[in-house]
Amino acid sequence: MSKVSSSDYPSYNSGSVSIGGSTATTGMKNGVLASNYNMSNNEAAVYDYALSALSNILPQLNTFNPGTLSSIQSEVDAYKNAGVQSINQMYNPMITELQNNIASRFGNLDNSIFADNLGEIESERAGAVSSFAQDVLAKQSGLQSDELTKRYALVELLSGLANNTYDNALSAIGTALGSSSSANSYNNNVYNALSDMASTNSKSGNTSLLLSNLLGNSGSKTSPLSSLLSFL
Repeated sequence: MSKVSSSDYPSYNSGSVSIGGSTATTGMKNGVLASNYNMSNNEAAVYDYALSALSNILPQLNTFNPGTLSSIQSEVDAYKNAGVQSINQMYNPMITELQNNIASRFGNLDNSIFADNLGEIESERAGAVSSFAQDVLAKQSGLQSDELTKRYALVELLSGLANNTYDNALSAIGTALGSSSSANSYNNNVYNALSDMASTNSKSGNTSLLLSNLLGNSGSKTSPLSSLLSFL
């Protein structure tokens, strides 16, 4: 009775998946299952850009360089100047009108009526200036917050690009491993079935040849199904 020798046992079937120029492969090397992912040129360019940009941005993420501070201050100054001009345009005509009115009625401005009315206008203007000063501080804080928000959004975008590439690699490798596992499972089932048949079938002398044909270990062009039918 012939036996199915250990040399007939199928070798490990590697797996490979290609998507858009990127390729994932798995195989046995020196007894170790190894997986590899080769990016396409375009995917590698995106991945490298994302990592390079992140390495430049993250160390200074919450730090404003002189150029950024100058840009923010310019916007604050423009806002402040516009506000001061608006306040002056509101209160200066009121003071001028008061001066003209008092001068036409009393001939001079050296009287309590002018002083009292001027004091009321100046008090209102002081209140407007104080309120606007708070607006200026809020404007500066808002500009700084907007700058940080833009930076965080960019970091999130770049991180997403890098993570997406990483996830694609893991998914492709998982698919390659699944394909390899299916092929190896099939070969193992065939080997076990033929081993059982070899111990009982009267044609067991052909088992080794049949096994080689089914597992692709022989140079024969006979199809696995034909081999199995002739064996049976």
